Amino acid sequence: MLIHWLGYADAGTALVIVAYLPQVRHLIRERCSAGLSFSAYLLWVLAAGFLLTYAITVEDPVFVALQSYQLFATIVICFFSKKYRHNLCEIHDGIGGR
Repeated sequence: MLIHWLGYADAGTALVIVAYLPQVRHLIRERCSAGLSFSAYLLWVLAAGFLLTYAITVEDPVFVALQSYQLFATIVICFFSKKYRHNLCEIHDGIGGR
């Protein structure tokens, strides 16, 4: 049974990692914070911190890895969304795509 669930855990962890990449890439490359809610990501940082603490206490390595990455990614997003809070790329400024 453990082997059966291990594949799902790996797939879920990979999807979480991949899901953050477009947002982080756009923030850093385009220096664009359009559509980001700093407050929402800050709450996700807190949630990831609590869940990471729980994962460590139950000694679940997949959950620890997932929450560690999620905490790191949301902190990166918070940092760059604050840094570029007034910046818009050409697409979000209405210039691109014309």
